[in-house]
Amino acid sequence: MIGATGGPVQPGAADAPSPRAGADKALADADDDAAPAAPAEPKLDTAESTSDEVARRAERLLVRAHLETEANELQLDRIRKDFDMHEQERAEYVREWNAIRDLAMEQMKHDDEILKKFIALI
Repeated sequence: MIGATGGPVQPGAADAPSPRAGADKALADADDDAAPAAPAEPKLDTAESTSDEVARRAERLLVRAHLETEANELQLDRIRKDFDMHEQERAEYVREWNAIRDLAMEQMKHDDEILKKFIALI
């Protein structure tokens, strides 16, 4: 015989009540009761529960502060890295400019020497 799930059904299994049926019956019996349910008693604050709550809040605040600190440090690291890259680029431009200036000075010296020799020929 094949059950609702598609698997074989054990003989005698259909006769046994399911655990779910008992729970459904208990709920139905509870609904039939005419007496209103007693309100749940509020949980009283004890020193232990209050200190646990304070400890949880303090831990959350510390974790949040730690995460903010890490985020700030990462942002500062990015800023430092960008600054270093810009400074390296600027230093390279300064080196190139100095090399070009030195070449221009050498060229001016050679031009002066050629002019002096030309004047001496005249």
